[in-house]
Amino acid sequence: MNILIIGGGELGSSIAEQLIAEGHNITLIEKSDKIAKKLNDELDAYVLAGSGTDVNVLSKANLDRIELFLALTNDDNVNIISCDIVKRLSHYKAFTIAKVENASRYFSNPLINHADFGIDNLIATKQLSINKILDFIAEPETVENINFHDNDIKIIGLQIFEDFAGANKTLKDIASMNKIWKKVRVVAVSKNNNTIIPSGEDTVNIGDKIFIIGKSEILKELIELYFASKTKIKNIIIFGGNRIGKDVAKYEVSRGKKVTIVEEDPDLCASLSEELEQVLIINGSGSNQNILNELDMKDSFVVCITERDEQNIITAVLAKRFGAAKAICNITNIAVSSIINELQDIDSAFSTESLALSEILTYCRKGEIISIYPIPNLKADTMKVKISENLDILDKPLKDIKFPKGMIIGVIIRDKKMIIPHGNDDIRTDDFVISFILPSAKTAVKNLFSNTSDD
Repeated sequence: MNILIIGGGELGSSIAEQLIAEGHNITLIEKSDKIAKKLNDELDAYVLAGSGTDVNVLSKANLDRIELFLALTNDDNVNIISCDIVKRLSHYKAFTIAKVENASRYFSNPLINHADFGIDNLIATKQLSINKILDFIAEPETVENINFHDNDIKIIGLQIFEDFAGANKTLKDIASMNKIWKKVRVVAVSKNNNTIIPSGEDTVNIGDKIFIIGKSEILKELIELYFASKTKIKNIIIFGGNRIGKDVAKYEVSRGKKVTIVEEDPDLCASLSEELEQVLIINGSGSNQNILNELDMKDSFVVCITERDEQNIITAVLAKRFGAAKAICNITNIAVSSIINELQDIDSAFSTESLALSEILTYCRKGEIISIYPIPNLKADTMKVKISENLDILDKPLKDIKFPKGMIIGVIIRDKKMIIPHGNDDIRTDDFVISFILPSAKTAVKNLFSNTSDD
């Protein structure tokens, strides 16, 4: 596929790098001459220095051949305008995707639609973060939460503590503890920051993280049976009064939760106090231990979402040491988020850029593979595939198929019904299959589901 990207920042360059590895032809436009030169040296791509709204620069990008356009700068206005320009200059052939951080500012009025600006798909990054935080608050026991199939199917990550009845047992023994384990599938285990695709003989130890796929309501029941925290969350404390913090606070207050926002900017505090009458607003910093002493940290869920990664990390660590039941933080740097998840003092770190990357890559796939969702905390992916009628693996018992090492089939969706697969189950035409794969297996798995091999 011929793809044009504007914006060579962390998100744009990460997506370019991944798409190049998958065999796509990439043209990238970056405003900064310095960054453009660096990317030209590092990427096997055609890199242009200039603005994504400059028609003269865009004319050098062979728009007549572009099939997909990704507007990924940090300027919402540039992303919106460039989609309109590219749509017209490509004679409406290019499919356009725009990252728009403050989407509600532009498109909250029903009379104004993103399609009016030539945008085929809108990635509202702040809303992605809001949704992620709300998922964590709804299920505070989880360290990861990924939705599939209209939220009917999930992958959740859970930390193994010493009170887990299956601690230090094999997965086979855990499966025999209760029939509910037959209704879900453990697709990965993280041990000492190494990810394995487990078999029934693998042992789950204290300190491990396990990742389970299943129906949302079954997973909720599993959590209540085996992973329910003895601590009931009573308070939500949000460090950062930006739009994400404000919207999370509004939602949780509507659900009857006690919410506090800690914000350093006094003017923003004044504005928040007027708008959020039921929320306690404190002017201060999460690194100020006097403020942490004043807050009721016990039984609190702490969300750290200031604009500074270092501040979020420090605050989350301190909050846990001051007694918070759970502390999560937002990290803008994709590379750093995976390292932060190795810290015992932080329950979960997520990157808005990683969430956006996952959403965008869903639209960049060809063939039957309709989405690949990266899980940077594990350096692993989930892959959702629509099964075509010409695959060699069709209508055979799974036990008779030689699957690539480093993959496991988590779920088969057939006629809107979910199947947790076992050895005698098979894959049929028009099934949807959700697999969990390690990076080393990605190429082999793609070939398995497409009956093609890379050149």
